[in-house]
Amino acid sequence: MIRSSWRGGRHRPALASLFLFGTVLATASTLLTSCGNAPLVVASHSGDLDGVTPTTITVGAMASLSGIASSDFAPVVTGARIYFDQLNAHGGVGGRKIVYRPILDDGTSPNGDLSAAQQLVQDKVFAVVGVGTPFFTGASILQAHSVPTFGLQENTNAQWAGPTMFGFGGSYVDYTAPVTQAAYVAEQNHARRAAVLAYNIAQSSEGCIGVADALRRYHIDTPVIDTSIPYGAATLDADVTRMQQQGVDFVASCMDTTGNIKLSETLQQHGMGNITQFWLDGYDQQTLDNNTAAMQGVYLLLQQTPFEMNTLAPGRYPGIDAFDAALKRYAPAGTLPSTPALAGWVSADLFVTGLRSLGRSVTRSALVAAINKLTAYTGDGTIAPVDWTVAHSGVTQLNCTTIVQVRRRSFVPVYGTHPSVYTCFGSRPNKQGRVTVLPLQPGVPGS
Repeated sequence: MIRSSWRGGRHRPALASLFLFGTVLATASTLLTSCGNAPLVVASHSGDLDGVTPTTITVGAMASLSGIASSDFAPVVTGARIYFDQLNAHGGVGGRKIVYRPILDDGTSPNGDLSAAQQLVQDKVFAVVGVGTPFFTGASILQAHSVPTFGLQENTNAQWAGPTMFGFGGSYVDYTAPVTQAAYVAEQNHARRAAVLAYNIAQSSEGCIGVADALRRYHIDTPVIDTSIPYGAATLDADVTRMQQQGVDFVASCMDTTGNIKLSETLQQHGMGNITQFWLDGYDQQTLDNNTAAMQGVYLLLQQTPFEMNTLAPGRYPGIDAFDAALKRYAPAGTLPSTPALAGWVSADLFVTGLRSLGRSVTRSALVAAINKLTAYTGDGTIAPVDWTVAHSGVTQLNCTTIVQVRRRSFVPVYGTHPSVYTCFGSRPNKQGRVTVLPLQPGVPGS
């Protein structure tokens, strides 16, 4: 997800989650148009105690479990499910176990998402944990009924607005913030001339505005900026030829993984395989296993603790360790770690963090109030601190992220500020006009 840094307590480079949903972007406008006349059925009841019994709390989920975006969004539910399975195995929370149902499939459809939200309200679930969809047209229904809602924020700020909506890493995306990390990686590689590539759709092109702004701010010449690439373009030869003619030695891509792989392969075909590449999408082990040659040396911006820290620094990031252990024990055999699954895990953890503070007196309003008092939530070291007192409608100045580089068949964390894998960036150039790296900020995982 990147959009990140982000939501909740920090700038989020506008797109750092960039397209977890791949091909869905090509059809989004058509599908959204098709639901324009869909009836909005809203049940009405106060609901503050919905789903709560002396021994259980019923929690629902809604995600794209089927359809063209299922591979990118279904893992959100997997992450939440394994968290609740582990929680229940240890007795639940406050004497109550979590009943995780219904789990509804929106079919990667706006109409399906509306229906799922309506059904969850009618079923009187206490909360919705595990939202994962490129549309989230049902957001207004959940907002109207003050249903605490947790999931992957891949939608508009309006859809995640309000005190009851809790996106992974925060609910607000700052699309205007410079992506300082792009300039930092360029500096570290002594780059002088850069290219910025994006699709001609908002989720991609808007994110690269921040990338280009950061490169200009730190005096890195950017002679090639193309934010009009058609999604699914058959070739990138024209862009790479321009890059070659302009002497480009650094390229930042705001395309999805498929486009990034095509870019890298085209660079190699043109004899530019050694150019430094900075991607906002592609952190996935299966993708690397299938495209090892194309991804060598690529830098990727993350908005989470890298999964690799589970073995590189066991115990330093407890949430990553716990996520990995639960994935191995409770998920189907062969399930690999992924950002969407981690988003589901963290969503469930945030929900339970709020519950634990309530004791036996559990209500929706009390849960929302408790979470919205958290000023430095990290999911036990899985993400940089989120300040939920502001994360619904804005960001603070804390901009801490992680970066990995592909080396052979592995993602290797790079940079960071000892002893943490995170790097925190200032908003202004230092005296030398370069990117300012701040001392490790309080509360950042690994500090």
